[in-house]
Amino acid sequence: MNVLVTSAGRRVKIIEYLKKTLNPMGGIVIAADCDTRAPALYFADRFEIVPRIGDVAYIPSLLQICSKYNVKGIISLIDPELEILAKNRAVFENRRIKLILSSLEMVQTSFDKQETFRYLNKLSIPAVPTVDNYEQAVSLIESKEFKFPLIVKPKKGSASLNISIVESIGELKNAFYHSANMVVQPFYKDKEYGIDVYVDMINGHLVDMFIKEKIAMRAGETDKSISVHNRQIEKLIKELVAKTNFSGPIDIDCFEKDGEYYISDINPRFGGGYPHAFEMGCNFMEYIVTNLNEEGNPAYTGFNYESGCIMMKFDNIKILKNIE
Repeated sequence: MNVLVTSAGRRVKIIEYLKKTLNPMGGIVIAADCDTRAPALYFADRFEIVPRIGDVAYIPSLLQICSKYNVKGIISLIDPELEILAKNRAVFENRRIKLILSSLEMVQTSFDKQETFRYLNKLSIPAVPTVDNYEQAVSLIESKEFKFPLIVKPKKGSASLNISIVESIGELKNAFYHSANMVVQPFYKDKEYGIDVYVDMINGHLVDMFIKEKIAMRAGETDKSISVHNRQIEKLIKELVAKTNFSGPIDIDCFEKDGEYYISDINPRFGGGYPHAFEMGCNFMEYIVTNLNEEGNPAYTGFNYESGCIMMKFDNIKILKNIE
């Protein structure tokens, strides 16, 4: 069984974990990226250079790679590509290539932070309050429903880019002056959690979850975290999966405020903090292989990892001869 990882970038660990699962079975991992200097390319069994995701030749290039290596499944690691792949799902499935990805509806809803809030609110799932215009934000401030500091971030963004904390009406107005496509949220700063979730692609039930309290962040990814067993968050995630139709790996951000828990972001892909989950025994790669074999995974029965274990990322380097 061969799997293609697109937009591989810096996600070296995802490549290594897939290889650890697939290689003993005779399968290989192929990494693809538009940048010849993407580190993850050089940790895969094979790699291919492709056009940028917005190029008309992008999907045809992926199909050629899938044909060349007899690829059975595709995993994407960046938000902007998810919708492109989801819109072309039939093109791949007609060639018996499975996207390890949620439905187009879930991908589009998740990528828009305002729509995420509206969707969760409609399902009565606690979510961080979110508004997408300056006037409404001011009205909520005046009614004391919102209090400074507030978080302002792109309505459709990823990797924590262009996020700012504002302390006054003037700063808020300035943030919207520079870009209208922003959302405003209260700054829930008690605690922040990341939850790695796997939803079975065959049966749609919850298979596994890993909850970590975030200790330090860098470039939008979890740099340090500690594993926790939190029954309230566990219940919240069970409810979310039961009421939605996500599929495969999901990365969820959750904030604690006054003892209550609120979902902030849902990313229908592997998150940057997933290595903590894998190293603690939550092997989503095995779940993927089972689903690619058209078999279902057992349903979730409870935490299967130890709490109180800290993950600390550290930098490493790889030197290559000139490859151009």
